[in-house]
Amino acid sequence: MKLTRLACYCALLLSVPLSHATNDPFAELDAAVAEANKPQSELEAEYEAFVVEYMAEYQTWRSEYLKEFDEYRAQVIAKWGDGIVSQSHVNVAYSEDKEARTIVDFEKNEARVALLVDSDTSPEQVKQQLEQAASKALAQGESLLTEAVGAAKELPVGEVVEASVSFAKDVEVAAKKVIVEQSRAQLQEIDKESEALLNKSQEISADLVESITIKKKEQLIAQTKERLESLEKTYDEARAKASVLTKKKVVEYRIQLPANGIGKRAAKFVDFAEKESERFQIPAALVMAIMHSESSFNPKAKSPIPAYGLMQIVPTTAGHDVNARIRNINAPMQPDELYLADVNVETGAAYLNILDKSYLKSITDPQSRLYCTIAAYNTGAGNVAKAFNTDGSRNIRKAAKVINTLSPDEVYQKLLQNLPYDETKNYLKKVTSRIALYEQHAS
Repeated sequence: MKLTRLACYCALLLSVPLSHATNDPFAELDAAVAEANKPQSELEAEYEAFVVEYMAEYQTWRSEYLKEFDEYRAQVIAKWGDGIVSQSHVNVAYSEDKEARTIVDFEKNEARVALLVDSDTSPEQVKQQLEQAASKALAQGESLLTEAVGAAKELPVGEVVEASVSFAKDVEVAAKKVIVEQSRAQLQEIDKESEALLNKSQEISADLVESITIKKKEQLIAQTKERLESLEKTYDEARAKASVLTKKKVVEYRIQLPANGIGKRAAKFVDFAEKESERFQIPAALVMAIMHSESSFNPKAKSPIPAYGLMQIVPTTAGHDVNARIRNINAPMQPDELYLADVNVETGAAYLNILDKSYLKSITDPQSRLYCTIAAYNTGAGNVAKAFNTDGSRNIRKAAKVINTLSPDEVYQKLLQNLPYDETKNYLKKVTSRIALYEQHAS
């Protein structure tokens, strides 16, 4: 092992709090000398073990989260059939017994209060039960539904829609899609984890990190297959029970939200965007455009990745990166923190700064770097690099040499052509167009 690699190894170890202190003032020095005198092969093995452990730090957390997520959805599917859960632009809240749910969809600009009732429930009883459920939902002063309808004491005029509880194949396919999209997003988060480790020091072996990253992805893909098989079993069991149990139906009260809702929500966070823009030297219009695209300005947004809040921060990647670099805390962020608007915007702006000033600093043109920063916020700097490196390399410094020979418009077009995920291509389009929107409002 090279001395520089040993120094890097020790520096990373020093960033981890010691589990206990020693009373011997020379013990640490003795340990350091013993470490330096270890045989080369032993040092290499320890170094590799350290990198493996460092990169696996949140693998257990991720697996536990997915287990809880699937168990919760199985309970919902058993009752409703569709297994709808919250997404970044859609908030879904179930009652404790899972017999009622409220959906606030900020993209469709609509709200829905839904109940499970017996199939023979009369229209009069349905109306009465929906009114009771709506009143209960609106009585919760801090509920998203209350905020969405403007703190009204009753729901605006809407329409009642009825449907059978269905466990049909098309419903199952839609439920599977949630798992596939969730896993695809987590593959990108694994890339971000490896990029954060490599960015700590150029002495860390990129080949070793890449090999561990591949193994983690293989594990995630294998887990995804198991989850999809388990979901199939859940639907098979639900279909079997549905044939003998009392049939239920879904009754839903749908309303359109106020047309200017997103503008009112955006106005609440302009001051936060401007404050963090000045602090982190990131355009306020960019911060606003990302909040718009990530959450429709919903501070309680949660997506299944899981990502939280206005700027959809993942605690173990962007959250951890910002904690380590800005707050000197070597730990991931907590969901409760990320539901606080000021903390979330601070974290999102800080992460944009890290991308702009650290990960992508080799890109010389500010506009080209802006396009790459937007894409990297969604998919990671390594996937941005792959859009320019003909050999598929994730090395952003190598990609920067290509990017620096292109005009900003050529960079934008290359990203749209070559980014590995369509979601990121669409994200780049949305955020870029919305930057112009918020720049106009600022002028």
